[in-house]
Amino acid sequence: MISEAPAGNRAKYNFNLDWKFTKSNQEKADAIAFDDADWNTISCPHTFNDEDTFDDYSLGHHDGESNQWRGTVWYRKHFKLPETEKGKKVYIEFEGVRQIADVYINGEYLGKNQTGFIPFGYDLTPYLNFDGDNVIAVKVNNDRGDDFRDNFPLVWNHEHWHPIHGGIYRNVFLHTMDPLHITLPLYDNLKTVGTYVYAENISKENADVYVEAEIFNEYDADKDISVEALIYDNQGNLVSTASSSTELKAGQKQIVTAKATVENPQLWYTRYPYMYKVLTVVKEGETVVDTYESPLGIRTFEFNKDSGFYNNGEYAKLHGWGQKPTNSWAGLGTALPDWLRDFTYQLMDEAGGNFIRWGHCAGSPAEIAMGDKYGFVTLMPGVAGESEDEGETWDIRIAAFRDMVVYYRNHPSIFIWEGGNWAESAPHYEQILDVINTYDSKGKRLMGNRRADLADHSVNYVSIEIGTEGWEGEFTNLPIVESEYCRDESPRRSWDEYSPDDNFFSHPNFKLNTYKLTSEDFAVRQADHWWNKMGKKPYHSGGANWVFSDGPHGGRCPTEVTRASGEVDGVRLPKEAFYALKSMWRPEPQVHIVGHWNYTEDTKKTMYVVSNCAAVKLYVNNELIGIDTIPDNGYVFEFPDVQWKSGEIKAEAFIADELRVAQAKKTIGEPVAIKLSPITGPKGWLADGSDIVLLDVEVVDKDGQRCPLDKGRIDFTVSGAAIWRGGYNSGLENSTNNLYLNTECGINRVALRSLLQAGTVTVTATREGLKPATIELTSLKVDFADGLSTEMPQVFEVLATEEPMPVHTPFIPPFTPGENIKSKLFTKFSYTGDSPAMLRTNAMWGKKAYTDLPYNYTTIPRYLNGSEYVRMPNSDNRYWARDQLQFVAGADMTIYVGHDDRVARPKFLKENYTDTGDDFKLGDVTMSLFKREAKAGESIIMAGNCDGNAPEDCRMYVVLAKEKNGGNEN
Repeated sequence: MISEAPAGNRAKYNFNLDWKFTKSNQEKADAIAFDDADWNTISCPHTFNDEDTFDDYSLGHHDGESNQWRGTVWYRKHFKLPETEKGKKVYIEFEGVRQIADVYINGEYLGKNQTGFIPFGYDLTPYLNFDGDNVIAVKVNNDRGDDFRDNFPLVWNHEHWHPIHGGIYRNVFLHTMDPLHITLPLYDNLKTVGTYVYAENISKENADVYVEAEIFNEYDADKDISVEALIYDNQGNLVSTASSSTELKAGQKQIVTAKATVENPQLWYTRYPYMYKVLTVVKEGETVVDTYESPLGIRTFEFNKDSGFYNNGEYAKLHGWGQKPTNSWAGLGTALPDWLRDFTYQLMDEAGGNFIRWGHCAGSPAEIAMGDKYGFVTLMPGVAGESEDEGETWDIRIAAFRDMVVYYRNHPSIFIWEGGNWAESAPHYEQILDVINTYDSKGKRLMGNRRADLADHSVNYVSIEIGTEGWEGEFTNLPIVESEYCRDESPRRSWDEYSPDDNFFSHPNFKLNTYKLTSEDFAVRQADHWWNKMGKKPYHSGGANWVFSDGPHGGRCPTEVTRASGEVDGVRLPKEAFYALKSMWRPEPQVHIVGHWNYTEDTKKTMYVVSNCAAVKLYVNNELIGIDTIPDNGYVFEFPDVQWKSGEIKAEAFIADELRVAQAKKTIGEPVAIKLSPITGPKGWLADGSDIVLLDVEVVDKDGQRCPLDKGRIDFTVSGAAIWRGGYNSGLENSTNNLYLNTECGINRVALRSLLQAGTVTVTATREGLKPATIELTSLKVDFADGLSTEMPQVFEVLATEEPMPVHTPFIPPFTPGENIKSKLFTKFSYTGDSPAMLRTNAMWGKKAYTDLPYNYTTIPRYLNGSEYVRMPNSDNRYWARDQLQFVAGADMTIYVGHDDRVARPKFLKENYTDTGDDFKLGDVTMSLFKREAKAGESIIMAGNCDGNAPEDCRMYVVLAKEKNGGNEN
């Protein structure tokens, strides 16, 4: 059993507790004798931007929230090492500091890290006082340039990509070990790679497991050693062993390899993510000197360009989310205890996800391990903005990519390394592949760059196309997986147009919204996006819905304080879209009635039911209303003109005429009371100075049922050892960190942070006219001494259980790719709007200009006749994205853009195009005509038309192109 495994001379300490912090840049704060007595006492994970986020309306234009404190701060930590650590090597590991960290130990400068998202560490041994006090000091800066394109060198440190929440926002650990030891996988500064564990020759009968362990002999004498690899199953049973012997010279680092065979291996599937553990043991003679544990998942996979994704030979459609690695939470910012990250993963798993793409930058160590245990195929980047970078920026990026590969290469959930968020130059691609071939040569993982289609030469380097809603793959010889689909936004609080408005339609900024979607609209559109972009395409591997949780990054709706694209809101309360996707993606029979059943007597409306079954019957008070056997977009069953009646609405879902699952929603009574429900980590609420307890605050009727239309203010009183963090209201500014909060759809969620002292906290919630609620919360003592604790950050222990195969797959019509988007001039074409664009040839009188309007080209200048053109969706006339339309010029050509001048001319048009002086009409709208020249192979990018700041009846720009042929151009 692993509980009886040999123990070495290694210790790992939780270094999160009891730091000193000041929100200022103080001189000589690195000095060991510096007086920090008046600084604040905090614990990590910590951010200094938890109070100034989720509090400003979105600016629109895909701009993130920028009104956060930026500058330089200091952290200091006093600690003593136990007597048992004398003579050992001591290393510190930071899982992530945003954005720039300068680290000191006892006044000595150790170095700088500028990645913000990649773990890094230092050797503290030469500078430590083993007989007294030690001080770690970290200077942290989160400033950035105003424009993300000019934020040199850290282009990804901008709210356009991630809210710029600064601080030591992830865990910190202290590692002690014998001078003869297995190294840590921390390449930056230490230049060490740890263990590399991989499986070969995998079958149901056997798997060969290789363990490559980097051993460092820091003694002054040579050492004869043996290295053992002990493999344990998920019950802790020893299932295989291997050993190898070698001599290490004094001061030598050497990779030692051992090979073991696992018989009848349990394979890692997305639906059965079985995990082994590998314990690497270093012995000198019979003495165990060091041990190190690594994860192991044994699996094979294939991304097939014609038929999609296979895991151990079993077909699986990938469906899940993109998620920001900042994982912002209202009231907490980016500083989350690991169990809250786990809480988010549990929700994604509940909704049937099996795929995650970390957006632009790497997820945290805890989250990648969660991908292992919940069965999420992971698309993993290093750090990137949305550009091809040069100079110092590229140097930081490629080093971060290397460090990320070294750190995470043992995790079976990672199937694809993302080289960047933009196409690279050939030399940069070669560097990316060199990193993979050097440090993950046996991983068999694919590599892709989002927007690789910007460069023709990308096909020589990427092994998978990371799609950008181009509707079809652009590299015919490569498989495809979508990285960002469904950018729609909708707040949780707005049920539908038949429900009382909660500051959405009536919001003063409503006309500026790119999206005017209710929760019902948002839920129903999930099926449209999923089915038509990926679900019904046999060759498509699947994709990532953008994003899972609302956050203050790049929103397009100024009615909200977040980008409301998530299936859950900023405190992880599910929207109707969450349940819609759950009903589409879970393998078991599912059915969900979208909305509530508390309407007024004159309400007659369409009711939508989402189900992964083949047919649905709908009942009101046990009266059959209708039967739908032909779902829209694979999963949506529509029942028009349903007359509301007090009582119950029920949906029954069938496969082959057999009832498989049902759901009922009732009319809820009047609000009578407040209900408080706590949520903690698996060990409870820990008094470690950074742990969180959540409180769900509900307004309920006399039977304890949540009132779905309730939206009133709740006031709170709090006493005891805690810091109130509160929650937020999605459509109100300055709603965070207050001792009051409105319910939205009858519920909201608040948070309290623990102190370092355990104790009881009392919270009372009141509203006039309702029975108040009081709850006592007790934080639990955490043992720590001299700044060190052996209690690790808590997460949920999950043992793999096998899920069934999908109960039913909707009918997939025959698919014929290619004709709509293939063109001589518009090659590698993709369009990231909410509706598809089409490529057409031979522009002339009578040709249709838009996919969704009846207007034809009639009066276009003569020289445009015969042009190839893009048939645009006018529905995107108030949508903005930086790279909405992109293509590679297939020949030397002239590009023409027709623009409605009632809309402010977009930057790309003003900077790269000239006004021809000609114009033409589309219907009754006059379009100004602009042009530019392009060389064959040149990458062309066009941003969106606008983001709400234009007349609602404005026109989307149109694009035409004509090959240069010696005189037929204007």
